[in-house]
Amino acid sequence: MFQWLPAIASKNRNSPRLKAASYLIATCLIALTILDIVTTNLGLAAGAVEANKIIRWFQQNLGDWWFVPRLVAQIIPAVMIIWYPHRAVLIVVTPVIPILAYFVWNNAKLAGF
Repeated sequence: MFQWLPAIASKNRNSPRLKAASYLIATCLIALTILDIVTTNLGLAAGAVEANKIIRWFQQNLGDWWFVPRLVAQIIPAVMIIWYPHRAVLIVVTPVIPILAYFVWNNAKLAGF
């Protein structure tokens, strides 16, 4: 069904601009996810409550390891972006970066920074 996908992915990985953009976006996603995890923990320690019901469920059921599914949930798309740096994929994923940055800023504000 998707036999054409590897050929397009390989071609796009050979484009210096698409490759650079995909690495930059993937790096931003992972860095902001790690900052989100750290600032979430700081906010929780300061008395804040997790607003996301799914993350709250992970926190309740996984304890200190709640961040693992959160991190994996960002690593998978980051790897996919690097493997298949198509313009459409990058355009769809790029708006996630300011959203994550807002979450980090909000968590830091709640933690008292």
